This record gives sequence, structure tokens and C-alpha cells, in this order.
Amino acid sequence: MGSFSKDCARPDPRPGGRHADGQRYLWTARTVTRHRGGWGEPGKTFAIGLGCEVRHASRLVYSDGLDLTNKAAATPIGMGCRVCERLDCLQRAVPPLGRTLAVDENAGTFVPYAVEDTRSG
Repeated sequence: MGSFSKDCARPDPRPGGRHADGQRYLWTARTVTRHRGGWGEPGKTFAIGLGCEVRHASRLVYSDGLDLTNKAAATPIGMGCRVCERLDCLQRAVPPLGRTLAVDENAGTFVPYAVEDTRSG
């Protein structure tokens, strides 16, 4: 079970995610930037995302070239960074709620917010 994402700005379709609840969706997303004023004035960038259940995806042009039956191609995704249980996510934007950050000035990590292991063992 999973979801598949397709970034409209990329020419190559790429399968995307799998929700923890088993639901499967096809997502397409892009950014839109608007500038107002002269050179150097700040702009506004918005992320636009649309999705549908995978059972409807074959009717959309965005599914062209995606193997929607390949469950191994889907990457796990969460419902939002604060509540997501995927602690090894490289795309996490904020630390998860209720977890203590693991800070070690002598070691690096690829995950943006490493947390302490709370499992007993």
C-alpha cells in the first residue's frame, strides 16, 4: 500500500510515498513564486499539491509512466512532521512532538532531527 508522487517541475515521473494507514494516493506537486515590486523585493513562494486515490490515478495524465502496482517503489510518508512516526525521514521539517532531540557534537547524522532512543532494552 502506498502513494506515488510526481513533481510537475520534473520531466521524469517518480513514485513517492506509502502512508502508515495503508491508504494509496497519487500526488502531484509544484511550487509557484510571485514577485511584487522591484529588484530585490521579497517574493512569495507557495507549494501546491493535489492528490487522488490510486484507483482513480490511471485517468490522470500525471500517472503516465508510473507503475502504480509496484508497492516496493513507494516511500513511506507521514501525515505531518510533528506527528510522523518515521524518525529516519530525511525530509523532516520539524522535530517530532514528545521526543527528545539527540545532540552529539562529535557525531553527524543524515536525518535533520535525530531523537533519543526511548526503547527499553
